[in-house]
Amino acid sequence: MLALAAVGVGSALVGGATFAYFSDQEVVNNTFAAGTLDLSVNKQVVYDVKNIKPGDYMVRYFTIKNSGTLDIEKVLMHSKYTVSDAKGDNGTEDFGDHLYVEFLTSDGQVILLNESLGELQRKTSNGQSPDISTLYTSLKKLPVGDEDTIAMKVIFKENGQDQNKFQGDTLSLTWNLEAFQGKGTEL
Repeated sequence: MLALAAVGVGSALVGGATFAYFSDQEVVNNTFAAGTLDLSVNKQVVYDVKNIKPGDYMVRYFTIKNSGTLDIEKVLMHSKYTVSDAKGDNGTEDFGDHLYVEFLTSDGQVILLNESLGELQRKTSNGQSPDISTLYTSLKKLPVGDEDTIAMKVIFKENGQDQNKFQGDTLSLTWNLEAFQGKGTEL
């Protein structure tokens, strides 16, 4: 009986070894790094003008550059300003409605968009800030490393009416440029 048990254990060991499988393992390492949007502007102050009068205009240039690692699909220009009414006589009139901005081609020859600061601020308030990238980039986007020159002319429009109420007034304007990526693509 002992001999039979030894044969059974031996055959179980031999039979168990015949069912072994080959195996191999490999490791796949993955990395996902998000790109960056980095819109830089070469001038923080574009306009700093004193003693303007109706009919005066100022042309200024500044450059936007894509310093990030992703293409910029659009650049919105949000406008916000405050008016300091020196004599408190503006009533319901807004000084910003008398200052017009012409977005010009980089050579300053062609008007791409012409709106008052008041209109631009109202558009910002309504979520309709202009996409300046569509005005200036030939491909309608700002690729990585590219830059575009923004040319703007601000005019204190002479409207043929009494504008004396704006004497001594100050308008402080902030343009907030907001860059957006394009749609996701298969990589």
